[in-house]
Amino acid sequence: MKKHIILVLALFFSFTTIAQNTKEDNYKTGVKIVNEVNGDGASKGLEAAFKNVSPDMADYIIRYGFGEIYNRPGLDFKTKELLIIASLTTQANAKSQLKSHMKAALNLGVTPDEISETMILLSLYTGFPAANNGMFALKEVLKETNYVATTKVNSSNQLIKNWELEGFAMPESIVASPTEDWLYVSNVNQNEKGYISRITKTGKVDNYKWVTGLNNPAGLALYQDKLYVGDGKELHIIDVKKGKLINSFTSTDVVSLNDVVVSKTGQVFISDIAGGKIFTLENNKLVVWFQTPEIKHPNGIFIQDDNLIIADFGAELSLELTPDKYGSMYKVNLKDKTATMIKSGYQLGALDGLAAVKDGFLVTGGTVSDLFFINDNAKQLIGTFPKGLADISILGNTLYAPILFSNKIEAFSLPNNLDSSETIDDNWHRIKTKEDYLKLAADNFYGDKEGTSVATHDGQIFGVFGGKILTGTWDWKDAFFTRTSKIGDLDLGYDEIVIEVNTTQMRLTLKQGKGATVVYDKK
Repeated sequence: MKKHIILVLALFFSFTTIAQNTKEDNYKTGVKIVNEVNGDGASKGLEAAFKNVSPDMADYIIRYGFGEIYNRPGLDFKTKELLIIASLTTQANAKSQLKSHMKAALNLGVTPDEISETMILLSLYTGFPAANNGMFALKEVLKETNYVATTKVNSSNQLIKNWELEGFAMPESIVASPTEDWLYVSNVNQNEKGYISRITKTGKVDNYKWVTGLNNPAGLALYQDKLYVGDGKELHIIDVKKGKLINSFTSTDVVSLNDVVVSKTGQVFISDIAGGKIFTLENNKLVVWFQTPEIKHPNGIFIQDDNLIIADFGAELSLELTPDKYGSMYKVNLKDKTATMIKSGYQLGALDGLAAVKDGFLVTGGTVSDLFFINDNAKQLIGTFPKGLADISILGNTLYAPILFSNKIEAFSLPNNLDSSETIDDNWHRIKTKEDYLKLAADNFYGDKEGTSVATHDGQIFGVFGGKILTGTWDWKDAFFTRTSKIGDLDLGYDEIVIEVNTTQMRLTLKQGKGATVVYDKK
């Protein structure tokens, strides 16, 4: 990602690099996991439940239970929840906790059939009474949560988190060794000198500052024991066996080098995101290989067969990028340099990281937080991340994702059905007036497996999500849907939202289009 953008974003974020987790760190991690597993606001609900009885108990549960034990690598969250469900079922007297973890499992993407099969298996070891009680608890949970099976493709539940690791300094890119147990991570490190970290594929730190003395390193590529690093004005080469910088190259034509890829024959390509060019390394010199007015700010790059795949950031290098200026994906033929747009990759967002999977690619887009699967005919929204999902890497069935502004790396198991994707309806219509909203969206129910809500023509909002009542009011301001609401006891406050609809869905982007995006199905 371009240094200029990073410096703009840095005005809104502060960062610290830590080597060891404190109790406070573990508590913060526990809060994140509790909310991820059980839904937004769950940690506050847990704190409130124990406030007048034993606040220390809430602290132990969040800090130790989730921040330390639940957070251990080795098992994904879905597996952990099924194991907990099995354990609570055998106890036969923990119905409240059992139902709570069933809800958490469903929230993570575990299906009712998987929980049911767990109960059937348990009947052999704990007896039918306990297993039957588990079945009836599941029945109650499905009724309480208004569970509806869905095949929608924009759920982050398709990704199974294996582990996460903190302590980095704006990690921008990660690359996995195909032959050894190493992952290499570039750390932009804001206005300080950047460096390369080396960690294992199971999320253990070997050396946070494995290679130092760089500027603000971004894209990485591995080829024959050499690590290529795009670093502002320079392309670096690091000997991975020695852990030493062995060469650097620059050119007066370079503005800001970013992503790097190396072909099977050893040809190196580097994107100049600010200069709008693709460079290559010829006879130890950086020379311009490709440039076109269509691709304003080439960011992520990848080689597939005889094509260089380019993810364009967009028409402007700005955090205020509007949808009409979002970047698209292109194929550039390596032989004749003809460029064609990948239709399903049209205006995905501020595009950044790019990696190949079976029959397609994963690319980071949206507002630099969405992860899409793309091929020539299809698009899938695989997951939504915090701001700063950058240059991802894939090895086998594992996705390694650097989260720039969270100072962490996350690893996920990929879903198995990426190559069977169906094209999503892209005929989104942006609603810009209250009159259009009343005509196209008011009085219609929208929702997902967590629940359903409706905004009525007379300005009222009501619904049920996660077993809690949603209430509020809505109005219109400029081109934004305005909402003041709460769910249960949690005050969601006021927001101005971009609303888009197609024939079957509604897409909401919070904070005037600058916040998180969610998609709901029409009920």
